[in-house]
Amino acid sequence: MNRTTAPLLFCLVLATLPAVAAAPPDIIEGAAPVVPLGNTVVQIGNPDAAVPGSPAPAPPAVLRDHGSGCLGSWQNAGGTPRRDCRSDELGPTTADLLWSDGRYSVIAWQPITDGDKVFMVRQTQFGSAPEGSPVVAMDLATGAELWAVHIPYEPGDWTTWIAAAHSGLVFASRAGNATVAAKMYALSQEDGSVVWASTDEIMAGSYDGVVLAPDGDLLVGDFAKLTRIDAEDGSTVWSVPRVCSVSDSCGGATYGDAVYVADVTGGGHIIVRHDLATGVAQYESPVMPGFMLQSTPFVGPDGTVYLSRTQDEVSVDYFYAFQDTGTALVERWHVPAAWTTHSEFAVAADGSPFMFAPGYELVRLDPATGAAVDSAGFFPECTGSVRMATDGNGTFYLGNGGFAVGRLRVFDANLDPLWDTPVTNLNIGGPAIGHGGALVVCGINTDVRVYRPEPSTPICMPFGDGFESGDTSAWSATVP
Repeated sequence: MNRTTAPLLFCLVLATLPAVAAAPPDIIEGAAPVVPLGNTVVQIGNPDAAVPGSPAPAPPAVLRDHGSGCLGSWQNAGGTPRRDCRSDELGPTTADLLWSDGRYSVIAWQPITDGDKVFMVRQTQFGSAPEGSPVVAMDLATGAELWAVHIPYEPGDWTTWIAAAHSGLVFASRAGNATVAAKMYALSQEDGSVVWASTDEIMAGSYDGVVLAPDGDLLVGDFAKLTRIDAEDGSTVWSVPRVCSVSDSCGGATYGDAVYVADVTGGGHIIVRHDLATGVAQYESPVMPGFMLQSTPFVGPDGTVYLSRTQDEVSVDYFYAFQDTGTALVERWHVPAAWTTHSEFAVAADGSPFMFAPGYELVRLDPATGAAVDSAGFFPECTGSVRMATDGNGTFYLGNGGFAVGRLRVFDANLDPLWDTPVTNLNIGGPAIGHGGALVVCGINTDVRVYRPEPSTPICMPFGDGFESGDTSAWSATVP
């Protein structure tokens, strides 16, 4: 296990910040912490950190299309490889509680679903502990616990977090916050046994978010590099350097043959397109002015790349849309935005993105112009760890990320309210939509819930090879 030393701050010149001792957040009062637990590394406007010139893109690899079928499981943070928080399943429009109760936890972490199972970490103590953060598997339909395991531990390791799940595996690590390097582990979905440990260590953490390549490989963005890990054996397919702004806000999104990350450059931030097959940085967006970024990019169904580039400074807080032409990332528009951190934003099936306008007004935008189409009103508590989800009918789900004021809200496709419920210390504990429209949300203590419409009619039928599609035209001829 490798460890970094002091965190870094880049602001034209290099400075060193003192290490901050890991400590639990206030889980009784106040909102979710802006800076995650422990040491956080920040890089601001380093003029020497710009991505080098744009090499010619390599031919895309021939990959089976893991993401083009039916969106029926919440297999990574942001739900899909595009990280657009979208499901084809039909979630609940009323508060139909299917089941509740789970393992005790002092903080809520991202639930991941795959087929008929839901996976989560239920943490019993803060700090480095070999048995303080087990990976728990539960039956999505009944709430029965199937197994709970602790992944391998080395002294100083971070809290366990789940990266993704698919094809009979669930992926988890103890890395975190650019201060702890650790391996990624693949666990069997049947019993939690270790199938493989990654060849190399990563430094991503619980808020970064990992997405899946079309063949199921893991695309891991951390503070200093972007890595593709082979899902079959844990070997490193490629790993390339990058320059993230703030640790634990460094994940990427993928669409077609590209992987997108947000990096620091002179004067602000840029979206960088990497080749999915080789990892090569191909080209970058125009500079978005600013100093610090705690958000990650996501992609709409038409390939539009979005980023909420905010830092609590009105003069530079904007929500951006970029078109990837195949040779350049061209800005389509940008609109003023409220400051958010460690959040996952949704895009509707018609391509319209959701965001927070100034004053924390929840709005849906026209993807062509950025003009507000619908508004749900103002939610000033939605500053950090917000999670969104949309279903096949356009029903919109919002987890505000709050601690004492944690709440799940549900709206129709026009952002008119349907129902809401408190979820104490929600943090990043959902919502996530699984098979049959099961809506998963996690809080503290034993608060694990699944809401589901009854009768439940699954839209996506899972198959043993990890595909979820009832449309054979979406299947690739390269499927083994």
